[in-house]
Amino acid sequence: MSSESQSVSRIPIKIELNRARELQGEFRRHLSPLTVKKLINVFPLVGRINSYDGKFIYIQLDVELGSEKPVNSFKKGEIAFSPLGNFLCIFLCDATLDQKMNLLGRVTSDNIDILQSFKVGDHLSIDTSPN
Repeated sequence: MSSESQSVSRIPIKIELNRARELQGEFRRHLSPLTVKKLINVFPLVGRINSYDGKFIYIQLDVELGSEKPVNSFKKGEIAFSPLGNFLCIFLCDATLDQKMNLLGRVTSDNIDILQSFKVGDHLSIDTSPN
């Protein structure tokens, strides 16, 4: 696969925790093309962190999107969007949920465990990455 076609299907993102700690990740267009396109058009995604039962952290978004290739089983580091709650989440562990979400991509950094140090209300932002 050429680097050009790879850059079209994989969009590098930067995830910042409290404007201090940074992770790299990627949205994969083929997983949920309409959702990825809409979210990229409203970058940066910014919000205060909430947590769900230690399984994932999430930020509320002011976008309404429908269900697209929904799944309910996630691996640590995967990024998903919940059409029911209008929130974007990052999974802290492998999890299977009752609710289905649109899978968007994953954290690619090895230091994903820094997300475990969050406090509810901490600042999280996701934007395009120059990489």
